[in-house]
Amino acid sequence: MIIPIALIIISCCSACEKYLDVKPDDKITTPATVKDLQAMLDNSDKMNIKSLCYDEASADDYFMTPENYARVGLRGQAAYLWEPWPNEYTNEWAKASEEVYVSNVCLETTEKLLKTGTSEEELKNVKGSALFYRAFTWLKLLWIHSKAYDETSAKTDLGIVLRETADFNVPSIRSSTEEGYNRVIKDLEQAIDLFPNAQPHAFRPSKAAAHALLARTYLSMRKYDLALEHAEKCLNIKSDLIDYNTINATVYSPFQSYNPEVLFHAEISAFSYFNVQPAYAMVDTTLYQSYNQNDLRKGVFFLSNGKYFSFKGTYLSRATGSNNLFTGIATDEVYLIKAECLTRIGKTNEAMATLNTLMKKRWRSSVSFPAFTAVNNSDALTVILNERRKELVFRGLRWIDIKRLNKEGNQITLSRNLSGKVTSLQPNSERFALPIPADIITLASIQQNPGW
Repeated sequence: MIIPIALIIISCCSACEKYLDVKPDDKITTPATVKDLQAMLDNSDKMNIKSLCYDEASADDYFMTPENYARVGLRGQAAYLWEPWPNEYTNEWAKASEEVYVSNVCLETTEKLLKTGTSEEELKNVKGSALFYRAFTWLKLLWIHSKAYDETSAKTDLGIVLRETADFNVPSIRSSTEEGYNRVIKDLEQAIDLFPNAQPHAFRPSKAAAHALLARTYLSMRKYDLALEHAEKCLNIKSDLIDYNTINATVYSPFQSYNPEVLFHAEISAFSYFNVQPAYAMVDTTLYQSYNQNDLRKGVFFLSNGKYFSFKGTYLSRATGSNNLFTGIATDEVYLIKAECLTRIGKTNEAMATLNTLMKKRWRSSVSFPAFTAVNNSDALTVILNERRKELVFRGLRWIDIKRLNKEGNQITLSRNLSGKVTSLQPNSERFALPIPADIITLASIQQNPGW
């Protein structure tokens, strides 16, 4: 059976109205011009503020007390304890399908416009953006619903449904993991050649963002030389870092949206699984205690919540009580990719220098910055991975980091303790490939992930 995908209705986004020259038009139902297509892609409510969070809810940056666990509902409880749940429509798979559908409509319409005389130059940004959004969404789905990439099994490991057409009548078929990653890479390589270095707003993907997303992709595949190549290409275009000494740690929302580090803006608008509000998710206590007192992130990122701490340090301007989280791409992540990959290929001194460029911006200026050092390559990798964990907390990256690092032999076991009952997820468990929603399995007749 074919999965029906809702027709896309273009609506207006207030943030885009402020910052973008081309506004989404709620009257567009069938795009016919370059302006129509750009308006569809500029509709940030659909294209930027629907990041998936199943993996974040399943990861280990937070814990819940028994009282808070009871408040999040059955879906949140199932994600927290890595248990099956029907997860029927509306679900995150449907959100992702919508983004891919918009991208495919734009890609197909660009081909039609080329045949009617529209120049390739006019269509570059539209085509590049559509390819980027599709790749961004597919990569996240692979991280959530597929096993960690492994060259020895990627040809047979279950991937995701790669819909490359807006035609509802094309059956949905699960690809292999290898096919999925190859399509992400192909889309991004094409997008890079179409983009300008910079865009009028971080809602729009750019050449730098595409290089960063490729670096992210290759890192998750453990192809460190290629991840390094694209991290460096990104930083050659944009390498801004915020000096956290300029950030007010006493306020609820210390960071501004679209700040100088942001390469591409995406966010989670509302959690289906849990709320990152003081009443629900508490920051992992071991993680919190790992920050040095002179590390400004400790005050900027976390808010005291009685006995524990909650997270406030997202790269978003948000009102008190908001549960939005930044899940886009920023330069701090790219510096950490570069540092890790330099270490992986044996360039320890360069790796530590790259890390220190970032960390100096996170250290209290009234105290002399103690440059991070390493006695050998293994020590350097440990230091860099520790700082990656502390810098990129609640960015939607921890789940795939656990999966890929366990493939490297790190043996990270996840545990939840509720009223003395401990539930664990062992390294490389089949349940790291989270289940596809039950209604999708039924409607499309596709295979569910093993273990669910």
